[in-house]
Amino acid sequence: MRIAIIHYSSWPVIGGVETVIRQHAQLMTRHRHSVTILCGMGSTFSPDVPTRVIPELDWRNPIVTASQEEAYNGNPGEAYFKLVNALDKSLGKILQSFDWTIVHNMFTMPFNLAATQALGALADRGMKVIAWTHDLAAINPDYQISQRRVFSSIRERHQTVKYVTVSDNRALEFKSMTGFEVDAVVPNALDFAGIWGISSEVTNLVDKDLPNSMILFFPTRILERKNIGFALQIVSALRDLGQSVHLLISGASNLYNRTATEHLAALKQLAAELRITELVTWVNESFAVDEPHLRSLYAVADAVLYPSRQEGFGLPLLEAAAFRLPIFCSNIEPLKSIAHSGTHLFDLRDSPRNIASRIRTALEQDPGFQGRKQLLRKNSAERVYVEKIEPLLQEPSI
Repeated sequence: MRIAIIHYSSWPVIGGVETVIRQHAQLMTRHRHSVTILCGMGSTFSPDVPTRVIPELDWRNPIVTASQEEAYNGNPGEAYFKLVNALDKSLGKILQSFDWTIVHNMFTMPFNLAATQALGALADRGMKVIAWTHDLAAINPDYQISQRRVFSSIRERHQTVKYVTVSDNRALEFKSMTGFEVDAVVPNALDFAGIWGISSEVTNLVDKDLPNSMILFFPTRILERKNIGFALQIVSALRDLGQSVHLLISGASNLYNRTATEHLAALKQLAAELRITELVTWVNESFAVDEPHLRSLYAVADAVLYPSRQEGFGLPLLEAAAFRLPIFCSNIEPLKSIAHSGTHLFDLRDSPRNIASRIRTALEQDPGFQGRKQLLRKNSAERVYVEKIEPLLQEPSI
């Protein structure tokens, strides 16, 4: 579909609505829609999402301020109707080729009433419009909206416009204000990869597992002393305990060790025998792990698993602590000495199942882990898009 998104302003203007617009545009583009942003202030933030500045949508424009002054004085006159006609003509020409026009806040906020009227008229003539409603000025005492007729465009429901609110509370307020139900409630959400600064490569590795799986990170080279086989046995035991789990192993094979290739092959064979091949990612086989990727791996991990048999120091424990990650590591020196308070130490003579049970119990009792998973399940932008926004776009107009 061709989709136009309209607001007074867009990125790089900083604000909640502008952030949502950018996120929606990127999601729609990712799902193969063609998106254009129309705004009074803003600029193109992605080569895939053109942004077109319409000066008559900018509330700072003298034409708009003159129109607004007439409206607030209760006597819409020459400036107001000149702006209505200009926007009706220019937007009508631009938007005629779009399948949907999504208007953020302009049907319920008073910052350019002429634009609201023009968009309503275009909807009445058959343009498919969604009023994406973040705020309701007419029932917000902070705005003290007049009862004059010119303000009815932000107080009453346009019968040819589909209304979406961003929360159930806004939906109740909308019904209180207009007497009508909204057509959908679509909550705001988070693009976690963007918020956390995760590289696209790491995102692709874990995207499907983030909400529901325990993601363990083993930052290591492929060396025998790192005891990777024991980590694989722990993952197998977690699986047997009913835990959905994904182990990320960062490192490359040791280029200085002639047996490195054979060791990696043996580890993969062990994973196959344990039936956990699909639960283990040898990250360096997908891409070389540089510093941004390493930060991304720590960012997506729920905990660090580090069952090494021998260490000179154990820097990954400090890195994991810096990322506030739970750490499960072998009870050896020097790891014991550098481990911060709260690190879960285990004896390498203990069984993988017992260690797995300790890991599962610790994370089940960890409010940070539970809250993070709940956040990922309920507030993922991708999930909200697939479950709520895309179906809305497939519906017919009113």
